[in-house]
Amino acid sequence: MALQDGQLYPFAGRRMALLEQNFHDHQVELFMGLRNPGSFVPKLLMSLPEQARTDAIRNTDLSCLSWIGMIEDIRDLAPSVQITLWGNEDTPFIWGDIIRALAGLSEDTPLEDEHDLLLSLLDETGRSEVLTLTDQDSAQSKASLHENMARIFDDHAQPEEIEEELHLPGWSTEIVDAFSELYEQDLERLGTIPGVRVLKP
Repeated sequence: MALQDGQLYPFAGRRMALLEQNFHDHQVELFMGLRNPGSFVPKLLMSLPEQARTDAIRNTDLSCLSWIGMIEDIRDLAPSVQITLWGNEDTPFIWGDIIRALAGLSEDTPLEDEHDLLLSLLDETGRSEVLTLTDQDSAQSKASLHENMARIFDDHAQPEEIEEELHLPGWSTEIVDAFSELYEQDLERLGTIPGVRVLKP
């Protein structure tokens, strides 16, 4: 049901509308980590039985899949729902921001061990560098902190922790790259939709 009618999660709008109706005295919020369709779609399809996978590929223009349609449906059918999104690929860098958003905490609320997810993906040298970085003067800007963490991640991420194989026949690196470019554009566009907040590093 996550992939029908040429759209990702085509029933999301209707389901959020039902939630909004059932909890009409409350502010309903949706928090969702999005994933690059270039890696999400083949994983989704390969989880299906062979006949269902064949039918989905035959009846869906995979090249047009985007998160935009799902979010626009939710905004149209459940306009009062507040939506917070982030790229799942950014989660290790913004885990603290996600938790603060979910809990309704201010952006400067300190969290214990908020970088543990990132640390779990790094080799020993990378972990040491991140710990040294986070022990420094907290006056450093968030942008500077994220930039340095991204550099450490690029240099010290453990391949076995971050790489995944995509086994869908015909799904090439070129297809993933094309989806990646569109995905980045979609995240920028989603951030301009009223009622939608996109968390970024």
